[in-house]
Amino acid sequence: MKKLIAITTSVLLMSFFSTVSAHADKKTVEGFMLGTGIAILGAAIFNGIHNDSTSYQYSRHRSEPPKLRHAEHRYDRRYRHKKRFNHHGPRGYWEIERIWVDPVYEKKWNPGHYNRRGNWVSGRHEKFLVRNGFWREEKIWVRY
Repeated sequence: MKKLIAITTSVLLMSFFSTVSAHADKKTVEGFMLGTGIAILGAAIFNGIHNDSTSYQYSRHRSEPPKLRHAEHRYDRRYRHKKRFNHHGPRGYWEIERIWVDPVYEKKWNPGHYNRRGNWVSGRHEKFLVRNGFWREEKIWVRY
């Protein structure tokens, strides 16, 4: 019934606004107000049609909607006696292991030049330190 009323109203409104020409200049706000009103009304009708209480949420074969699950319904007898703790404990232990992370070098071209003593040193590729090496601690699970 709601869909029929909504569709009839929307068809009448569309025909009403399409046949009557409203004079709205660019200087006035009339056109903006008309467009905004039509958009709001159309959105309300569209949402009213699609958010109907007899929509697809309930099957035709079910006579009542599904029960809502509240917090008090979750804790019944089958969950009360559930094992909460593992009495045997885990099979293993955590061990902290130190791992050496190698330093990072970047290979760059060092052009030919004179050193401090005045001797010529020819150009070559050299390794320049980008990041120092360091120890990293890592937790490892050891099973027994």
